[in-house]
Amino acid sequence: MKNDNALVVVSMHENSTDIVLADQNCNISFQENYELDISKLDQDSLQWEIGGMIAKTFGLENKQRSSAAIAISFPGIVEPISGKIINCPLNSKLNNHSMTGTLKKNIDCPIGIENIVNNALIGENWQGVAQNIHNAIYVDLKESFSTAILADNKIIYGANFSAGHSFAFEREESQHLGGKDLENVIEQIATYAIFLDTELIIFNALKKSSMNSISALLNAEIKSRSINIKIAEPKFPDNNEVIGALKMALTLSFEQ
Repeated sequence: MKNDNALVVVSMHENSTDIVLADQNCNISFQENYELDISKLDQDSLQWEIGGMIAKTFGLENKQRSSAAIAISFPGIVEPISGKIINCPLNSKLNNHSMTGTLKKNIDCPIGIENIVNNALIGENWQGVAQNIHNAIYVDLKESFSTAILADNKIIYGANFSAGHSFAFEREESQHLGGKDLENVIEQIATYAIFLDTELIIFNALKKSSMNSISALLNAEIKSRSINIKIAEPKFPDNNEVIGALKMALTLSFEQ
């Protein structure tokens, strides 16, 4: 019998959250955006808000179906296996909260959580600019100001699941990065890329001018070291984290 239940993506950002519903082929059928300020939440209100948004979105879709699986993209360091938020830079009250475990008490389906930048890289590796790439680095200078690392087709988590924060940037620094500070960041990224035998570095920046200047400097650094690494913009700069989370939701749905 065909399963008509939906794959659900919860894509959380600093001031808003997207709830996305898709079929088993990962075709998005319905999407709703909600205002939600992460900094004002505590652990209880987080669960209440997310559960309510999912229920409301199903009501708006009006197809009388439920969740086959739920995948959450979260702006912070998370432990995907346990479903725990390790560190939320936007709100320390959410640290050490078992988000998926609490949601499962009220929603009967598999639920997973992943860092939003990791999901962005997974999305680009699955359907975007990093298809058929085995080793890549994704640098987000648009929202989370951190990185994600793919090595041998797997996301690298590192100690305390913070590998992508090896060269995380403070928000204010990222928006005004220049001079010696920018040179140091470029040198760190190039060194890391060489160590990981990286094939591709993806930059997602808020301003096109920032992307161009960083790419030019990084290209110069790479050429000076006589290595061959491609630098590119993401194919899906506005929703690659949703695509990555859909892949997670699809995998989770087979647990049913």
